[in-house]
Amino acid sequence: METFKESFAVHSYEVDAFGTLAPPALTGFLMEAAGLHAGRLGVGIDALMEKGLTWVLVRQRTEMPAPIVLGDVLEVETWPVGVDRLAALRDFVVRRRDGAEVARGTTQWFVLDVKTRKPVRPETALDARFPRELGKPVVDVAPGKLPELRTWEFQKRFHVRYQDIDVNLHVNNGSYVSWALEAIPKDVYTSSRVAALEVQYLAECHYGSAVLSRLARTGPGAFAHAIVREEDEKELARITTSWVPR
Repeated sequence: METFKESFAVHSYEVDAFGTLAPPALTGFLMEAAGLHAGRLGVGIDALMEKGLTWVLVRQRTEMPAPIVLGDVLEVETWPVGVDRLAALRDFVVRRRDGAEVARGTTQWFVLDVKTRKPVRPETALDARFPRELGKPVVDVAPGKLPELRTWEFQKRFHVRYQDIDVNLHVNNGSYVSWALEAIPKDVYTSSRVAALEVQYLAECHYGSAVLSRLARTGPGAFAHAIVREEDEKELARITTSWVPR
């Protein structure tokens, strides 16, 4: 299958206080490219909605070996990697205009029945242009779930806002990342940048809920995060981040 490429310029409203692209913004670039390519393949969200289905992201891992900064123009290359049981996989490679690779990632998606809110087998929605045989992802993802965060060092509380809600009427994937990063100690945030990020989405969350962003240090420059719905202690997402000096 041919890959799909889309360009994105890094704007001032997409970087942090140090001029580095914010991880939720990079996630947005990847999701935009994925959506455009899915549309080209006839399985975009509009086509799925006509069948009472939609795409939901269930896991992603992104590695950023080099900083992405204000003024960079990026080329996001993406392609489907195949199907693994209920998950359709998609990979990404991100390069600057000079050809230097600055990020790569892999994602796992469910096709969700809109009424039942349960996943269906991807084959019911994907046509012959979408590969079925599973290829090797561009970054390694450990099998099984990310570890549960049973104890934490810090917790921060947020309310779900209108701008956190996507077309599926639940919290968009970038908001979970933003909440996790808000719990990072200030000395780490000011001296370091995210070099790797992995998210496992476990449950939906909707407008009006309060969420708790919990954090524990797991090693030098390494953190485990949990996003929990306050009202029922429902675990919504597990996240790991790795940081390197700016």
